[in-house]
Order: sequence, then structure tokens, then C-alpha cells
Amino acid sequence: MKTKKNASLPSSAADKMDIARRLRSLRLRCRLSMREVAILADVAPSYISGVERARISPTIAALRKLLNAMGSDLGSFFAAEPAHNEGYIFRRQNMRSVADKNRCYTFIFPRRKDMKLEMIEEEFVPGEKPAFETINSDFAGYIIAGQLLLEIRGKTPVELRAGDAFYVPAGTPIRGRCFKCESTRLITVQVPPNY
Repeated sequence: MKTKKNASLPSSAADKMDIARRLRSLRLRCRLSMREVAILADVAPSYISGVERARISPTIAALRKLLNAMGSDLGSFFAAEPAHNEGYIFRRQNMRSVADKNRCYTFIFPRRKDMKLEMIEEEFVPGEKPAFETINSDFAGYIIAGQLLLEIRGKTPVELRAGDAFYVPAGTPIRGRCFKCESTRLITVQVPPNY
């Protein structure tokens, strides 16, 4: 997975420490104990302790669960510096990314009050079968490269290839994964933003 100016999971010790520090700071700002976050995120308190001490590197899915339990999200957690948030042009070098061994998300637009959508470049490698997610926004995507198996709960899975697109209304349980190829790249959009 390629990453530039990223808050990458779990790459370097510095990144692990940064995630640990940010997560602990967020938990304390929310005035939650490790046990309370553990109950809300459905994980063991020892797991949260390990992440906050940089002894455990969470996957993107696990970090998302922890952040959701504290009323936050990946986009906010890895938000770009405020100086890069203004204007109409967004340079690649200022975009923030987060990655684990199976996927990489690049947040194309920063979190801003005037933005009515969220756009993410996603890259998956084969191997992971993620849990279904229910997104509280309309969700659309365009496949740039590779193949994506899109599953909507209760419906037959659909194979999408480069050039194909999809749209899923808010509240629909979905999951997508890479299959039959080296990696899958797509651009996804959520309206309104999920942060």
C-alpha cells in the first residue's frame, strides 16, 4: 500500500505513539474510562490499554469501532492541518491517509463545516472479509482499478470492475472486498459527510 504524509497503521513506532496519544486524549476529553469505551466498542479494556500504550496496533476496523464509541470517526481523527483545509484546491501531499495490512483510506477533502460531502480514495488487497457496515449517509463509489465484490445484506453479491459505479441509500448494510486481483482502488463519496 502506498502512503504519503500518512497516519499509518501500524507502520512506525512514531505512528503507533501518535495514535496512542490521540486516542487517549480523545477518551479523556470525552470523560470516559477505558472500561466505558470497551463496553461501547465491544472490546476488552486490556485492548484499549494496549492501544493507548502503543503496544497494540489496531486495524482500521478496530480503530473505527473505538472512535465511534467516543463519538468520533477516522476523518476527524486524522484530519489535515487547518492551514491545508481552506480554499478550493486540495493537494495530494496535504491529504491524510490511514492504512493497515488490508486496506488504505486517503481522505481527499478535509473536514470542514461548509463541505456537504466526504470523498475517500480506498485501496483493498485480497484476504479480508469485513463485517457489514451500516452507513448513515448516502454512499456511492467508482471503481478505478481491480475488482470489488459488493455485498448488500439480503441481496446477491455483485462483482464490479474498473469503470463500474454503485450507489447505496443511507442505512443499508453493506460491505465490499477485493477479489480475483492484486488490489482494488475506488473513490467513495458520502452525503452528508460521515464525520
